[in-house]
Amino acid sequence: MKAIVIKPHVIGMEVKNIDLEEKLGKNQVRIKTLYTGVCGTDRGLVNNKLSFVRAPEGWDELILGHEAFGIIEEVGEDVTEFKKGDYVVPVVRRGCGVCLNCKIGRQDFCETGNFVEAGIRGKHGFMREEFVDDEMYLVRVPESIKDIAVLTEPLSNVVKAIDEVMQVQRRMVWNCPDGAYDCRNAYVVGTGPIGTFYSILLRTYGFNVFMLNRRDPSPAEEYVSKRINAQFVNTTKSEEMNKLPKADIIVDSSGFPSAFIPLLSKINKNGILVLFGTETGDKTPIDADLVSFMVENNIAVIGSVNANKMNFKESVNYLTMWKEKYGELLNRMITTVVSPEEANTILEKKPKGEIKSVIKWSD
Repeated sequence: MKAIVIKPHVIGMEVKNIDLEEKLGKNQVRIKTLYTGVCGTDRGLVNNKLSFVRAPEGWDELILGHEAFGIIEEVGEDVTEFKKGDYVVPVVRRGCGVCLNCKIGRQDFCETGNFVEAGIRGKHGFMREEFVDDEMYLVRVPESIKDIAVLTEPLSNVVKAIDEVMQVQRRMVWNCPDGAYDCRNAYVVGTGPIGTFYSILLRTYGFNVFMLNRRDPSPAEEYVSKRINAQFVNTTKSEEMNKLPKADIIVDSSGFPSAFIPLLSKINKNGILVLFGTETGDKTPIDADLVSFMVENNIAVIGSVNANKMNFKESVNYLTMWKEKYGELLNRMITTVVSPEEANTILEKKPKGEIKSVIKWSD
């Protein structure tokens, strides 16, 4: 079977045939991979920038890929939720089996840290021609969104984080006088797929959204910002920054402290900072004055990673709903499509103008 593999803690990747025969269990299905998405985590693994990577037990190689979309080819005899021909996306993280969160399907809040993640740590991923998976880790996708279903996994992380924001902000009355959120402003730092999804989802809630980056928008980013009625801001231009209203929520999808810490002076009382992006090397000091400001103004900070099965289902619902309103936008988010043999062109470095790059495995 053709697959894209790495050797953990070694720079580089390889497209090769893997001798991996997966028997079909009673509660399992066999899935033909149609598309896999590529994100910063995949590039971090290929370029040996992530220390937590590990291969499955007994292997010295790891099959990449945690963003997948496929079609069921075969079902086990006890499978009840799916049939041959169903489109599905797999959940990425699998629980430790010990802590309560993992036992109730909230492995995104695993307390032991001994979970596995497909294509990242301890479990082969989905950048391969087919894979076998338990039905409990699969989410059905309607045929109507099969062209954008590969976006389900990144969106699921955003859905989870905004759910957390809404729960935390119940600490006070955060709605506007009319009960909505149209009087609230959101900065989204970073304009890749995650930043774009934060922007779309926050606009869906009614927030006034400002998409921030250290440069002018690409044509695709300009289209997205105008289509969702958000404002793109180049943070290196003082004239644009001076016009920014204060924020009620700042979402960082970049992972660079130097990008979001200077913005904290522009956050409103009782605001919230969401940290999602992960990077290495960037250093920006936090002084006591900033800490005092955050304390005195009730600023909440949450870090969010991964998603659970319900978040995946919500993501499918959002994509289905947005398909009618933002169909062209969602298709434009997929800026690069390559074959497995060309995967190095999007896995080793980020293509110019990228929002989302994907690998096409089959029609």
